[in-house]
Amino acid sequence: MFDPDMRIRAYWDVKDLSQMKTPEEVAKEFETMFVRIMMKEFRKSLDGGIFSNSFSYKMYTDMFDMQIAEAISSSDQLGLKQYILDAIKAYEKYSSGE
Repeated sequence: MFDPDMRIRAYWDVKDLSQMKTPEEVAKEFETMFVRIMMKEFRKSLDGGIFSNSFSYKMYTDMFDMQIAEAISSSDQLGLKQYILDAIKAYEKYSSGE
């Protein structure tokens, strides 16, 4: 489903660098980035047709992949976010000396 409040965040946007993120936010962003890269690699295996070399086609497919990746990671169906959170909890547990 499309969420109208969903903002597209550019990778060069540095205003968020000063803000600390929760492990949940970081795990979700990592999952989104992973899915986006995966979609981009999947797309390389397809024949793009006669417009595949145009700048507008590449820009459109990149934005489309970004939205699909955001939707997939928001659905919590992939499980990568939970895996990362479990790994962080295990690291915190064993690094604290308990």
